[in-house]
Amino acid sequence: MKKLITKFLPLLFICTILITNITSINTHAVPLLEAQGVVLMDGKSGEILYSQNADVQYEPASITKVMTAIVVLENTKLDDKVTIGTNPPLVDGSAIGIREGEVYTVEELLIAMLLESANDCAEALAEFVSGSNADFGKLMTERAKELGCTNSIFKNPSGLHEEGHLTTANDMSKIMRFALNFDDFNRISRIISYQYVNHPYSDGTEKWATNRNNCYVDWSQWYYENIYCGKTGWTPEANHTYVAAAIKDEEVLVASFLNAYNKDTQYSSVGQLFDWGFENFDSVKLFSKGDVVGEYQISDNTSIPLLTNKDIYYTLSAGQDPNITTAFNYADKDYSESSIKKGDVLFNATLIVNGEKHTTLELVSGIDREYTTKIKIENTFNKFASNKIIIVLLVLLILSLAIYLYIRKRKINKKRDFMRKKYNLDI
Repeated sequence: MKKLITKFLPLLFICTILITNITSINTHAVPLLEAQGVVLMDGKSGEILYSQNADVQYEPASITKVMTAIVVLENTKLDDKVTIGTNPPLVDGSAIGIREGEVYTVEELLIAMLLESANDCAEALAEFVSGSNADFGKLMTERAKELGCTNSIFKNPSGLHEEGHLTTANDMSKIMRFALNFDDFNRISRIISYQYVNHPYSDGTEKWATNRNNCYVDWSQWYYENIYCGKTGWTPEANHTYVAAAIKDEEVLVASFLNAYNKDTQYSSVGQLFDWGFENFDSVKLFSKGDVVGEYQISDNTSIPLLTNKDIYYTLSAGQDPNITTAFNYADKDYSESSIKKGDVLFNATLIVNGEKHTTLELVSGIDREYTTKIKIENTFNKFASNKIIIVLLVLLILSLAIYLYIRKRKINKKRDFMRKKYNLDI
């Protein structure tokens, strides 16, 4: 059984949202892009605004470290102490120069990994979380699939070339979008430089991590003022890769670029693609987290408000009709004999926008509801009373029993009278 609910139930489960102040912009062509795999995504709604070879697998190189950061942040604390093992200092490629036996915090290693693209720090974090690169890679792949990234396989935390270490532009945009939920990821990615005061190099010189995000730092020839955070990548096998988020006038866009041969052309096109997105699309909020979008009726006296568990956005393109119809589609469940706490997930729903599936979300309870023994008895009685056949049968049974007892009593009385008269007994 399916139910449809929306924010305003009296309107027969259909609500119309009129979005105002949407500027109509003349759409121009997408800029010429160097990368082979590209996805531009609305960071709020998750809708893809532009793509080419979105689901073709390429090597990600060091933008792998965005996924590494997610897994680390979900499984550690920033002030956890990490003792450097034998293998991380020996890793190829970019490194900050950590040494075996040194002790760093998780935060210090994340800073070097995200700013300097330090492979040694990525491997140290992987060993700290999972014990080995291989096991950490499995954890990354599993977590990515939970985020909807079904075409990504991660073999190591750094992005160094390894057979089968692959992702797609679509998956990397999803990963970057999810990473924006972590305040620590955003903060660390935006650090310009950081000194490791307690860990100078072996010759006594200062150790620094400097941000290498070509489109973020203002001394770069590819600086783009709207870049919020991002990660660069390069290996001979992957060529140039890049993933970033940009913010302008509260609009958030996420873009990923894979397999770009020419560095200058690649990074010059980043700002052009973001500008195209900002000029031609707008995000509108349909629902805020905690909005009441319907109710679940348990009985005549009990109804549970259904709330959204997250903000929900929708993307409008230039010139699009701002009238939007929404509905929530979910499978019915029976909670009549359940205690419910405020915030409990009651339904997994699909949001339908203008007749098409837009997103999935959880609908949660807006109140507490205790299922007591008294309610159980009342429910049992109400269920029993609502069944007419059972009532009729029960009445017939009671009548039959009454008639039987009446007849039996009469027979007993007649027998008693007969015996009294025949034998003159006082029975």
